[in-house]
Amino acid sequence: MLNLIKNLIQVMTPEQRKKLYVLQVLVIISAIFEVLSVLSIGPFMAIVGNIDLVESNLIINKLYIISGATNNIEFLFYVGLGVLVLMFSAAITSIVTIWKLSMYAANVGSEFGDRLYEHYIRMDYQHYTTINSANLVKKIATEVNRVTDNVLQPLVQINARLATILFISIFVFIYNPMVAIVGVTVLCVAYFILFSIVKNRLAVNGKLISEYSRKRFTLMNEGFGAIKELQILGREHYFIREFEKSGKVFAASYGSSNSLYNMPRYFMEFVVYSSMVALILLLLKTYDSDLSSVLPILGVFGIAAFKLLPSFQQVYSGAAQLRSNISAFRSLEDDLRNANTGKDKPIESFSDDKLVGSLKLENISFRYKGSENNTLDNISLEIPLKSTIGIVGPSGSGKSTLLDILIGSLSIDSGKLLIGDSELNKHNLRLWRNGIGYVSQMSLIKDGTISENIAFGLKTSDIDMVQLRSATDMAQLTDWIMSLPEGFDTKVGEKGVQISGGQRQRIAIARALYNNADYLFFDEATSALDGVTEEQIMQSIANMAGLKTIVMIAHRFNTIRNCDQIYYIEAGKVVAFGTYNQLISQNDKFKKMAGGKL
Repeated sequence: MLNLIKNLIQVMTPEQRKKLYVLQVLVIISAIFEVLSVLSIGPFMAIVGNIDLVESNLIINKLYIISGATNNIEFLFYVGLGVLVLMFSAAITSIVTIWKLSMYAANVGSEFGDRLYEHYIRMDYQHYTTINSANLVKKIATEVNRVTDNVLQPLVQINARLATILFISIFVFIYNPMVAIVGVTVLCVAYFILFSIVKNRLAVNGKLISEYSRKRFTLMNEGFGAIKELQILGREHYFIREFEKSGKVFAASYGSSNSLYNMPRYFMEFVVYSSMVALILLLLKTYDSDLSSVLPILGVFGIAAFKLLPSFQQVYSGAAQLRSNISAFRSLEDDLRNANTGKDKPIESFSDDKLVGSLKLENISFRYKGSENNTLDNISLEIPLKSTIGIVGPSGSGKSTLLDILIGSLSIDSGKLLIGDSELNKHNLRLWRNGIGYVSQMSLIKDGTISENIAFGLKTSDIDMVQLRSATDMAQLTDWIMSLPEGFDTKVGEKGVQISGGQRQRIAIARALYNNADYLFFDEATSALDGVTEEQIMQSIANMAGLKTIVMIAHRFNTIRNCDQIYYIEAGKVVAFGTYNQLISQNDKFKKMAGGKL
């Protein structure tokens, strides 16, 4: 528990830690009011049991005189009213404390989610080649909520309740050491035994909840992403069955943990009430049925028990929740630490400053993590400014990897990438990206308007309509947009389902052009289109030849016929380069592949 608290505090921001320390003052004030409410009941019950104490007890008599009461009953009324005021004050401070602590925990949890989202969004692209994106979604959507509701909230509740238990226990010990020791010991031992019995089951449940939550997110991600294929193949039943199976395990683990959080309460109520009955009988026997002596003790310990039982239950329930959900925090801990270190500190946003010049790769080598062989091996090539370059080769030859290096998504293991006289590095990467546009085979089209998709990532109020129109003109998209009833404000649906594949790719090209890119990179951008649509898209690209530097990975050879230079890559190496006609006549493999798809 202490190790968890230490680690949790370490991943908090300095501001979050400061707020937590300030809240401790409120926790202590609340605990003091709880003690005062218990303390006040003793004198009140003593007077109820023996009204003559108003005259015989010096302290009570002085209070009687100060109160201005005209008789003993009126004084008893004032004392009772004072007790109620203290109890009401204790209740209000407890409510305020719990509210403040709960809001604090909720805000910290929300900020954890914000930090993780920013961390994941800004991670190097290479990280995404080794992880499942559904797991990242699960961490933010599910694990952060588990940490908020079942780690942070219980911890702050335990914090408040332990302070209450400590202060009340000290008071009742001073009031009657023997009864206090027996009572508090019974509660502590009983809850400790109960927690020892269930803690292993809770830990197992927590791991199952994490595991099967991840599995359900993966199934949703894969199922919804391949809905057409599933329905055509008739394989929906497999995903449905696996989702149901994982749901049953998830529900069983979740329900079991919730039951174990709350069940001890009813047993402990029996223990406490039985102890109170035993205490009453013991006191009556000890004091020979003298109610004036018995009532104060019963009142103090009755109210103390009334305060302590829910506090002990909340401590137990919180500890049980922590045990069951610590796996959620463990799954986020390293990422939160990395987010804290500033490793993914935001780089500069887009600006008009750019790196411009011919591209030159000198002896570039690259290997993916976990791979034994280089994906790219000692590649050298040059891309003149405003030229059109094609990159072709068999599947798995390293074409897309080379393009990812050119756009700065992957960092090379050795060699140099020069833009003009500047070597690309992490310090000038933003300047390089300011001048490039990228179009993939399946560019994301979000559920928004055409203008929002072209000016992707900008608020509607920040969209420059002049730049937007210029981009759509170059992508030969403007006439189609203006023919629509709502023009640029036309909704395209999730993944652009309401428009054709050709229009989706034109929107992606316009997006790449929106920031006045000097370099355009196409990663098999037309391979999923039919021949007629592909030809139209290629004509749009051809119209930009000589105006932009264009680099394209080709799926069909007819799309690269007019390139100024073509690089043929095989097994991570450039094995031939030249114009289309030169390669047809000089390279048998290129000639063979030119007859069909790459």
